[in-house]
Amino acid sequence: MVTITNFRDIGGIQNKEGKQIKKNVFLRSGELSTLSKDDEQRLETKYRVGKIIDLRSEAEVEERPDMSIPKAEYIHIDILEDIQDEGASIEDFVKIGSPEKSAAYMEKLYADIALNQTSQKGYNKFFEQILTLPKEESILFHCFAGKDRTGIAALLVLETLDVPREAIYTDYLLTNNLRKKENAMILEQAKEADLEGANLEALHVALNVDSSYLDNFYQTVEKQYGDVSTYLKQAIGIDKVTREAFNNRFVD
Repeated sequence: MVTITNFRDIGGIQNKEGKQIKKNVFLRSGELSTLSKDDEQRLETKYRVGKIIDLRSEAEVEERPDMSIPKAEYIHIDILEDIQDEGASIEDFVKIGSPEKSAAYMEKLYADIALNQTSQKGYNKFFEQILTLPKEESILFHCFAGKDRTGIAALLVLETLDVPREAIYTDYLLTNNLRKKENAMILEQAKEADLEGANLEALHVALNVDSSYLDNFYQTVEKQYGDVSTYLKQAIGIDKVTREAFNNRFVD
């Protein structure tokens, strides 16, 4: 997908029983603001996208609206709506000023998303949209870069489908390879704008993902809820019956 950053199908990953997550169902990516006609057609015909879940803020959506895909329903869920003083835009990270502060900011963001009730309700709504997805269609979910809000969404889907944590981290860290070109362009633009060294380093940290961010998410969840299964049930609304239905439908 030339005009979509960080695009991938998370199908094909094996769960703990050795069964595969169905392909062409769960698509994750960055925003669709520069979607070409060719990629639009590919999403419509090859992937049969039936729903687009946009996890960005109102401001991001207004500034860079998604291009539409024929026959696909568009659903906006602002995951960071009720998290004070937290953002995920490039400008937010440039202001931070040091790579250490940038990494700490990201770790805090993941912990905040784990526990924030509006974020939890947003992911609950995301799962409702998955469960009402017509058969033979796929769901594409994204944020700005397809790495943090989207990364947690993918984690929750894969945890619900009983995928080993190691495989969840492997998928998560693919972002650093899939965003190399876009990240290099953003950093070059920042240099041309005379951004200072520490700010550039802070931006570089923010443009990538790190396993410590997911570590912090899991640690926060386990400290507050005991384990991920309890978190899925109490915070996201994925009880045992829902989880079984999810696995029956989306695992081969």
